[in-house]
Parts: sequence; C-alpha cells; structure tokens
Amino acid sequence: MSGADPDEPLRRAEEALQQSNWARARATFKEALKARESAQAYEGLSWAALAMDAGDEVLWARQNAYRLYRNQNDPVSAARMAMWAGKDHEDFRGELAVARGWRQRAHRLLRDHPMVPEHGWLALFDCWASLSHDEDPDHVGRCTRTALTVSEACDDPDLGILALAMEGLALMSDGRIDDGMQRLDEAAAAVLGGELRQPIWELPVLCWLIFACERARDFHRAAEWCEMMRDAAERLEHTASQGICRAHYATLLTCRGHWQEAESTLSEAAACFQVSWPPQTAETTIRLGDLRRRQGYLDEAEALMLPHEWHPLAMLGLAEVAVDRGHLEDAAERVATVLRHIPASNRLGRAAALELQVRIDAANRDHARAARATDELKAIASAAGTGPLQGAACFAAGVLSRASGDMQHALVCLEDAVAAYERTGTPFEAARARLELAEVLTALERPKRARAETASARRTLERLGARGRLEQPSTSKPPPLTPRQAEILRLVGQGMSDAEIASALGISTHTVHRHVANILLRLNAPTRAAAATQAATAGLI
Repeated sequence: MSGADPDEPLRRAEEALQQSNWARARATFKEALKARESAQAYEGLSWAALAMDAGDEVLWARQNAYRLYRNQNDPVSAARMAMWAGKDHEDFRGELAVARGWRQRAHRLLRDHPMVPEHGWLALFDCWASLSHDEDPDHVGRCTRTALTVSEACDDPDLGILALAMEGLALMSDGRIDDGMQRLDEAAAAVLGGELRQPIWELPVLCWLIFACERARDFHRAAEWCEMMRDAAERLEHTASQGICRAHYATLLTCRGHWQEAESTLSEAAACFQVSWPPQTAETTIRLGDLRRRQGYLDEAEALMLPHEWHPLAMLGLAEVAVDRGHLEDAAERVATVLRHIPASNRLGRAAALELQVRIDAANRDHARAARATDELKAIASAAGTGPLQGAACFAAGVLSRASGDMQHALVCLEDAVAAYERTGTPFEAARARLELAEVLTALERPKRARAETASARRTLERLGARGRLEQPSTSKPPPLTPRQAEILRLVGQGMSDAEIASALGISTHTVHRHVANILLRLNAPTRAAAATQAATAGLI
C-alpha cells in the first residue's frame, strides 16, 4: 500500500487560492508545509495571508519562500518574493528603508536575466513607492512605460492594466488631466469587463482612480467610484482596501460639508487599518485634524496632526492652523517645506500648498511672490477644469488683489470664487470666500451688501457645525485700505483736519468725512488718531 502523496495538500491549497477561498487556502498551505517544506507552499501561504491582512504571517511566509527560492537557484521567483516583501513591510509596518532594501535586492536578482513579467512588476512597485513618497510623475511615467512594454511582451494583462492606471495617475499629477483620465477610464473599463486574471487587482485600480479625482477635486466623480470600490473591497473581504475607501470618502464628505458623516466614516477607516495596515491610521488621524481645523477647534486640530508632522497632509494642515492663528512665519516655513519636496512636474500635488502660499504672502505684503504662486495655481486650475480648483484660483487672485489695494479686481475674483464653490458644492470654501468678499465690499463702501455676505457665510458655518470658528477672534492683520483711504489717513496722521484734507486733495469736506467714517469702521478704531497709529504700525500707510 503506497503512502500519502505529499504534494496533494499543496494542490488542494492552490485550488482554493484560485477560487479566492482565502481561509481554506491558508489552512491547507499550512497543512502542505507540515507534510513538506517548499518555496511554493510558503509563497501560496503568503498570498492567502495577504488577502486576510495577516501581516506577520505574510512577512514570515515571504521571507521563507525567498530563502528557499534562492537555495533552488531560482532568481526570478526570489525577486518576486523580495519585491513583495518590500511592499508588505511598507504596508503592514511602515518600514520604508526595509522596503527599499528588498526592492534593491529584487533589481540585482533580475539585472542580467532575460525579460520576464517580474521585470514589469518591479517597475510597477518602483512607481508605487514614488507615488507614495517623492511623488515624481516623470519617474512614474518612465516606470509605467517599462511595465507596459513587459506586459505586452510577456502577455501579462494584470500588469498592463495596473500600469495603464498608474500612468494615468502620473499624467494627471503632471496636469495632463484629459490624457490621464482617459487611461484611468480605460483601466477601469478593463476591470469592469472582467479582464483581470486576479480579481484583487481591481482594488488598486479603483483606488488610484479615486485618488486622481480627489487630487483634481472632481468630487462628484470620486464619490461614484468610492461606492464601487467599497462594494469590491467588501466582496473580496479586503479590510485594508475598505479602510482606504472610507478614508477617501471621508475627505469627499468633508469637502462637501457633511462633517458629522465624515467623522464617523474616518472612525470606520481607522478601525479597518488597525486590523490590517496600522501605519495607515496616521492618515485618518490627520484627516480628522483637518476636519477639526475647519470646525475652528485649532488646539485639537494641532494635537491630532503634530505627531505626524512629517506627513505632507499634516504639514499643510498645521500651516493652515498657523495662518488661522496669525502665526505667519511658522506657516510659511511649513508651506516652503512641502513645496520643496513636491517637484514642479507634480502640478496637482502642489495646488493646495500654493493656495496657502498666496494667503501667507499676501498677508506679509510680499505681492510679487504671491503673484507667482497665483499664476502657477491658475495654470493648474485651467488644466484641471474642475470647479473647486477654479474657485481656488479665483480666491487666490482675489486675496492678492485685495492685499494690493485693487478692490475692483478683488471684487470680481471673489464673486467668481463664491460662484465656483457654490456650484460645485464646497460650502466651507464658499463661506470663506464670502467673508473675504465682505471685506472688499466694505472697502468699496458698500456696507449693506457686505453685511449680507457676512451673514450668509455665518449661516453656512453654523449649518456645517463650525462652532469654534464662529467663536474665535480674528487673528489676521488689519485689512488693507483703498489707495484713497490710505492717502487720507496719512494726512490725518500729519494732524490735518477734514477741511484741510479736502482742500489738499481737491474734494469736498463731506467726502472726507465719509472716508474717515469708513476707515474707523474698517479698522475698528475709536478715533482718527488711533486709526492713524494702528495703520502705521501695521504698515498700511
């Protein structure tokens, strides 16, 4: 009577893996390893454990598979395990240096080998790392072209679809929105058409599509794809992807003004990451901090983001907090750091930092630098063509014009910003633009409409739940004066009476009276002398 076939458990485990029966595959691969240790069984176990978010077991299985493939002189399979071990160290433990080491090992193993699919997958993993960290679209573009070439030569459709999607994301980051979205749409169509050999790969394709929409601020489109990704993540029982989807969706909810739902969705995302990819919980904490900032709870926002201040999102969020507090030097340093680490080719990635740069430079009266940032932001918004980015560019232009004293141009820009934000359903930004517009209207001596814009903004903030923002005192510098107001206040500071000012400027005494009254209201000053002193101290005259 012959003994049991030691390879029989391995065959059953591989069959379960093909059927996406992760629990049965995982148990059966362990059974196979008890019968006989093999690289194939360890690799199979690593895939089943990965699908079930069992991080420690994934890494243990990958490393054992790598060891045995090296012992068998199989450099291609060893490289496959090395590149995946790197990705897993990053996802499950946030160990970036270890991840780079594993990818470098894979490069060395494949360096002199004829073309195999692993060459393309390694290029794809290099793209993935670049998008996650240095965000260089040029580098990503080169890597995706390599991956596409390998996918065609080696007949690997999964690699080709992923590379196409990642190339689309890189093109969008570079500001080539139409070209990028065409590739992402094509990749999504291939996913929906059932072209993938491994269904799990539909999750990153959908994730990149959502991320691209979020970057371009196409919130309506992103929301639709979030629903599809959530369904796929639940169907495939992939907890980490459920967390990613919820985190992105929470950002959309925040931007669209559904703050209570956004907070609960962030809690769900954090719970998913705690049992799957713990390093990702940092991003959910940062996003919650941004929500608190919008609500006006600046101390809580800072406390949430400070432990993760190395993260670009946290750095920008902390800069926003600093601007709200009037700490412009701190804000400027943080924004400069963010922009220094985002290459000029990553145009969409720079947009949020440029918005903040304009506000800081305008407040510091560095109009030339604010103008450069505004021009760059306008170019990005024009390429993207989405309402929220166009609103951001108009808002920046309005802030700069107001700071420069060109109130008529500021009026037009801010009216356009309000319209763009209202049209695209971004109420917090619309309220902020209305408050800026109210300041301009006050400078133009249109107090009735200024009060109406302020009241509308406050109603929006109350509806959103921005109670802390409504209660906090203003920490901004006094608003700039119109050229005529500044001229009159300089003469006031010289001790001239209204009649003397009227004679010097060739205008009526009544007109001078009206200007002085508006100046006192604008600067919230009790007397003419106090207004002149305050304006001189703030550099307004």
